[in-house]
Amino acid sequence: MIFPGGVLVTSNNDQLGSVTGRIGYTWGPALLYAKGGYAWKDGNHVNVSTGGVPVAFTTDGNHRDGYTVGAGVEYMFAPSWSAKVEYQYYNFGSTTFTTGPAVIIGSRFHDEEHTVKAGINYRFNWGGPVLAKY
Repeated sequence: MIFPGGVLVTSNNDQLGSVTGRIGYTWGPALLYAKGGYAWKDGNHVNVSTGGVPVAFTTDGNHRDGYTVGAGVEYMFAPSWSAKVEYQYYNFGSTTFTTGPAVIIGSRFHDEEHTVKAGINYRFNWGGPVLAKY
């Protein structure tokens, strides 16, 4: 984000994770689902610079806990094999700059992430019935 006077604010995360549950509806080999739960992040780095030179600043906190919601579709295309596409929204609240260049003091930004995942799953089916042979 660029502020007046050439003040540049950037941010990146090193880690992002969640613990979620999902509920859905199946029809044939397809599953349409919604999911939600607890989310966390670590290594959120905010940087402020003016003219390419780093500037000191403080914020009202580094929110690391939040929530996530999302939705997806999974399709079983062969026995034990499925593919999925999923969207997930993460919300970690908002952060306000308390010191730094005058143009950013009091500025608030929402700390959120949007992800899209695609994957292929294999199910081992280890819990199948045991047949005794005599």
